[in-house]
Amino acid sequence: MKRLASVLSIIILLAMFFPGFSILARPTHTPHENPVTAKSALDKAALLLSYSKVFDLAAIRQYQSAQGMLNELEQSSIPDELRYLTDRYSLLSSQLLTTLNNIESLLDEASTLFSNDQLNDAKEKLDSAEATIHDAQFLLEDIKAATNVLAETLGVFATSATSQMKQAYERLEQNLQRLRQLTNELHQLRENLELNPQLIIKTRFRYPTFLEVSAPQTAHPGLPITVSGQVSSTGSDVSRNIKILLDNTQLTEETIRGNFNLEITPPEQTTTGKHSLTVVANPQGHYSGTSKRLSIDISKIPVQAEIQVPKLVIVPQSIQVSGKVFHKLASIADTEVNIAFRQSSITTKTANDGSFTVAVKPLQLSMLTTSSSNFFYVTATTVELPFDLSLAGPQKLTLTIQPIERWYAPLQTETWIFVINPANAGLMLVTFLSLGLLVYNRTRTRVPIPREEEFIPQPPIQELPPVTPKPRPQYEFSGIRGRILAAYLSGVEAVEKRTSIPMTAHYTFREFLKMATHRLPSVINPFTELTTITEVALYSAHRLGKNIATRAEKLAATIKKELFNELA
Repeated sequence: MKRLASVLSIIILLAMFFPGFSILARPTHTPHENPVTAKSALDKAALLLSYSKVFDLAAIRQYQSAQGMLNELEQSSIPDELRYLTDRYSLLSSQLLTTLNNIESLLDEASTLFSNDQLNDAKEKLDSAEATIHDAQFLLEDIKAATNVLAETLGVFATSATSQMKQAYERLEQNLQRLRQLTNELHQLRENLELNPQLIIKTRFRYPTFLEVSAPQTAHPGLPITVSGQVSSTGSDVSRNIKILLDNTQLTEETIRGNFNLEITPPEQTTTGKHSLTVVANPQGHYSGTSKRLSIDISKIPVQAEIQVPKLVIVPQSIQVSGKVFHKLASIADTEVNIAFRQSSITTKTANDGSFTVAVKPLQLSMLTTSSSNFFYVTATTVELPFDLSLAGPQKLTLTIQPIERWYAPLQTETWIFVINPANAGLMLVTFLSLGLLVYNRTRTRVPIPREEEFIPQPPIQELPPVTPKPRPQYEFSGIRGRILAAYLSGVEAVEKRTSIPMTAHYTFREFLKMATHRLPSVINPFTELTTITEVALYSAHRLGKNIATRAEKLAATIKKELFNELA
């Protein structure tokens, strides 16, 4: 019964303190994984195909599109050992595109001058067109040589005929041949125009368009920003159609002339992060189109909150929670503020100055909102709090702010309040008293039954007879070995008397040496040497001289003298 009462007491104590402290066991830092960086490799076949597509567009006289693709190709990731070669190749290709476009421009102007009977000016344009055609032919020869160098560097000629790189190279060669045919066609068109000035020719030349754009690096969903810039061309200024797109969503379209300042508003549902802002100047007549892409960061304005709560609360005292919601520019009015305490929550709104006040009571939550200019009440909402057995401990109060405007970022903050519950303390006291009375009553009802102890006589103690060590046998020694053994026994007797360690029959010389010299550091050297001489005398087959016997007797005398001095 006592064990049951102890277990119940422990369970009740855990129920009292667990709700307040369980959340503190969470890890302070959430583990995360580091991202794996991936390295990209150059696709040689794709590089050749990209140049082939540029020349393909140029062969059908789409010079501006070809130039745009060439510009994108220059932004690709190319190893440093190939960067110089590809830059040179792109420069030659860009010069060829510009030259072909200029040839068509000169032929178009010459045709217009012939139709206006301006023969001298028209012939000057034809002469300029002839010189430009020769420039295009020279550029084609340079590009042909550069193509061979690029192919050799990439290892095209070392691959099989069916490889992707070899096929890409052959396609590039075919498109270069088409450009030679285009140059010949333009040369023939110039001669026909010179022979027949009344000939109406169709050209596809475009005046290049230049676009300058500036925009803020950061924008917020639902808040307008201004995009400014300038559209210009080599011809006279004309009205141009401008579009502004955020990613793939068109935000505005205007007709402008020269400089422009256009206001755009990112949609409220735009996600935060990096986005592309694209300004497009559409082609018009002989004026080519162009575009400019910028990177813009869409983010939400961070919200800040000041909150005042008591550090210690004794239930049933109410908890006054007040604060203010604002950002770096001004306060935020009419913003939803959700306050969660334990497992219940309630929502209020900020006043005109961004302030709020909430009273949290033991059995309900009530709202009270104040304004800087007047004092008014909001319809009260009550929420019954769940039953809690905690006696005392920290309780978490969570404040969640959700602004109505989409350009503000939501905010969640937490604070801790130490709550003491006297009612639960009384309940715990009553529980322990009840358990104590129950154990006491159960203990009194059990009367212990006396047990008769049985006397068991102890057997008499028998005395063991004294053990007397056997006397050491006497040996008769003769010769040099006899002298050595006699000296060793003389030294052993002295050691035995000093250390009280007997030299029994089952000990070897070295075992006795190890045990004895550990207690007699002063005779370690002479006793070690005497033991070694004795072992040689007993187990060696060599003859022993008188000097070694004399040495053994001196060592034994030294041992006796040293031990005698220690006793004195």
